[in-house]
Amino acid sequence: MKSSRDPNRPKPITSLNGPVFRPDLLLVGGSGRNSGKTELACRIIARHAPSEPVVGLKVTTVDRTDGHCPHGGDGCGVCSSLEVPWIVSEELDRRSTKDTCRMLASGARRVLWLRSLRSELAGGATELLDRVPPGWVAVGESTSLRGCVEPGLFLLVRGPESNGTKASARAVAHMADHVVVSDGRSLGLQLDRISVVDGRWVLRREACAVVIGTDDGRPGTDRAVRRTRASLEPEFDRVLVGTEDHVCARATVPRTGVFDPPQEWYLVTPPLVHGVPPGLVNALFRQRSAADVVVATFRELCGETGLVLCRRELLREVIATGVWSVDALRALGDDRGGRALRWEPPDPFATQESRSAAMQRAVAEAR
Repeated sequence: MKSSRDPNRPKPITSLNGPVFRPDLLLVGGSGRNSGKTELACRIIARHAPSEPVVGLKVTTVDRTDGHCPHGGDGCGVCSSLEVPWIVSEELDRRSTKDTCRMLASGARRVLWLRSLRSELAGGATELLDRVPPGWVAVGESTSLRGCVEPGLFLLVRGPESNGTKASARAVAHMADHVVVSDGRSLGLQLDRISVVDGRWVLRREACAVVIGTDDGRPGTDRAVRRTRASLEPEFDRVLVGTEDHVCARATVPRTGVFDPPQEWYLVTPPLVHGVPPGLVNALFRQRSAADVVVATFRELCGETGLVLCRRELLREVIATGVWSVDALRALGDDRGGRALRWEPPDPFATQESRSAAMQRAVAEAR
């Protein structure tokens, strides 16, 4: 199978919310049983299977192996008869109504099912993800897996009534990139907003990205502008490039009239040599619930740099502060009661053992 990845694209970075970043994984969790997460996972598989090799993943965790079903009742005995810390099996039946069979029938080329003791989830997750073929993308159904892995996208599905949310969902709700309200048939999400770009899952948001810079002919500047814009276009409804004054004027004016108002949230960034790192946009949006401005800083080839996610009413102030000054951005976040994120590159020599250890730490911290 020919890989759909671009071998020359920059390596993704690890965000604050997960030690193991898998941008090729889209994870669907649910607030409880029958929330509609399998239906959503199957629709996403069916939409992307014609153009991408997709593997479906299902994770079931159990606390006891004495005949107790994790879903209640007598159950089928498959999970309760687990005699090892975990086991990964492959689904081959397309005709049954089981979740894994539905994934296979929806177009997944392979479907893998991890059954694991909850205490051994990190080890089982490591084996499960290592079995995703290179160049493929994965759609996984699991809530608990988000506690030890950061996927390219994490969608949390809940029913119209939010009562009865299970503990595993409450523990990771703040990590959701989008909350989908479902009645089991209809979904509160336009699936065309989800895409695969260079082997990673991307969600296009109803927001605007602003690149402060121009293609002025200086060596490297035009390339940085183009790469930054290209990295943002799949994740934003609108991307603007220009000088401070030019962008401020355009960003706050509707595109087509009164029926198309300006966006509420804006990402402001200078041109970046490799574009905005994969996963960073999601991390910024996850922090916005309790803040009007979120500042992220990280090291690029040319030195320390930063970008900002802010509400529309703060856009002019953010641009006036200057995206070139990391200290000024941090001060702005402090003054506005915002949040600051610090990003570090992942270990390029990480082994399977070190990844499993990182998952173990994440599981322990989530308890």
